[in-house]
Amino acid sequence: MIVKKIKTKKCSKPKARQIADLVDYIRQPKGGQSAEKVEHSGSRNFLASRHEGQRLEMIALATESVHSRMPVSHYVFSWRAGEQPTAAQVDELVDIFLRELGLEGCQTVYGLHWNTDNYHVHIAVNRLHPVTMKVIDPNNGFDIEAAHKVLALVEHRQGWTPEAHARYEVDEGGQVVPRPRRRGHRLTQAARDVECSTGEKSAQRVAHELGHKILATAETWAELHARLAEVGLRFERKGSGAIIFVGDVAVKASSVDKAFSLGKLQKRLGEFVAGDYGKVVSAPQPEPVSPVNQKLWRKYQEDCAALAASDKPEEPAELDAALARKKKEQRQEQSTLHERFQGYPRYILNIARHFLKRQQRKELRQLRRELPKRKPPRRPRFEDWLREHGFVYQAHRWRYRKALEALPPEFRGRPTVQPQPTWDPRAAYAAYGRAILQASPNVTPDRFNASIAYQMRKVGFPPKVVEEMLFQCAHQAWKNPPDRDWRRYAHRMVAYVFGIEGDTSVARELAVKAGKLPKPEMAETQPRTNEGYQPVDSKAEEERDTQRPARRTRMR
Repeated sequence: MIVKKIKTKKCSKPKARQIADLVDYIRQPKGGQSAEKVEHSGSRNFLASRHEGQRLEMIALATESVHSRMPVSHYVFSWRAGEQPTAAQVDELVDIFLRELGLEGCQTVYGLHWNTDNYHVHIAVNRLHPVTMKVIDPNNGFDIEAAHKVLALVEHRQGWTPEAHARYEVDEGGQVVPRPRRRGHRLTQAARDVECSTGEKSAQRVAHELGHKILATAETWAELHARLAEVGLRFERKGSGAIIFVGDVAVKASSVDKAFSLGKLQKRLGEFVAGDYGKVVSAPQPEPVSPVNQKLWRKYQEDCAALAASDKPEEPAELDAALARKKKEQRQEQSTLHERFQGYPRYILNIARHFLKRQQRKELRQLRRELPKRKPPRRPRFEDWLREHGFVYQAHRWRYRKALEALPPEFRGRPTVQPQPTWDPRAAYAAYGRAILQASPNVTPDRFNASIAYQMRKVGFPPKVVEEMLFQCAHQAWKNPPDRDWRRYAHRMVAYVFGIEGDTSVARELAVKAGKLPKPEMAETQPRTNEGYQPVDSKAEEERDTQRPARRTRMR
């Protein structure tokens, strides 16, 4: 699972309209899929019971906030592909979230959406407490850190698979503790976003790969500058720090390694001496960040280069000329204004100047809206480019490239399809179910059905047969089956098992059998129950809360 906080953007919409649009999007979205997008929704701490009343109630309370521009915060929790939460599990997540962030008494609206490959729940919470009338700042402003602890608790209680680089985990005593951090060089979030968007190595990665050894072994400033120029990098001082230029992109030297800050380098090499790079430094050529889809990536680079070449600079824009003419007329009108008010008191002239200024500003805004603006073409994202050109499966390969990169090159292709077996699929479903329960008696229902579908795929059952078996039998994994669309459940489960995730699992097993990968260690399955999950207000949860130190919630 992952969590994100959607930042509120500055816009011309009033506060009431922003809140109304957000609540409508969560509970009653408009568009092509309309209400089918929402599988489950709910609310907390409202007097009204209907959606329209709750929306007005949240707006009325939020507008009472004087010190906060937008007291309503928007969070999104997303599950991994193949994980499909029930309504009870979503309600439990919301309860844990409000309790851990100290927002239990605040107005909350949430909705579970299924219109993407990953189930996700939107939570809008009004941080203005209806009793104290103070805006709560969860976890003293570190609300995302507290939300990551919520992830660990929900994953532990409901049996979801944690992310590879999760911040927290639950120990044997039921306490949330930080996970061991990965050592070594770590890219910033901005650099990772660039690589995910363009498929190209970020400037920070290039600076680390080409410049780390040079910066670590150089004995003088002259040697450092000369060796960096050979690989296409530049080292310059900026303020009290230093930056490394990769072409025209600047990278903080300390982001490559903390030992390369200007202060630490000066202790080793002496007082800083600037380098004379001139025009001999040529920027490093773009390189793909992943071996996945490299041929298509080169074609994508050619299209982006052609798009940039087509963006020729044009003559002085029509907008600039029109604005210049308009401003000249306005200045002339301002210079003759006093002639119209001769004989009037001075304050009348000042009032006229004030309203003329407001009118002229309005005219300029209207002119900017009417005249067309030419925007330069924007470089498309690599994944979007793949989908636009019909490479849907390759787009999924790019999205899950980390799993493919861990495989040997000869196993990164799509596994061959096995011939369909002749035995009855219902018997196969029952046989695989017994084997899975025997190996892992406490497996969660979702993992149970996913494992059966995966085993049926491996022996050659086609997707339609597996989907039909899941539709008929998947609800049997729950002793108290939840109220849900089982046809959609089966369809999404089959899409997961027969998609790139299933292909990667099959290829990994083949690589292990061929001796190309080590056999994975079997991790102990934590106790889970197939009957459902304990409610949040259980005795064990209360005992854990009493042992935990009191939360300090800052009001503002």
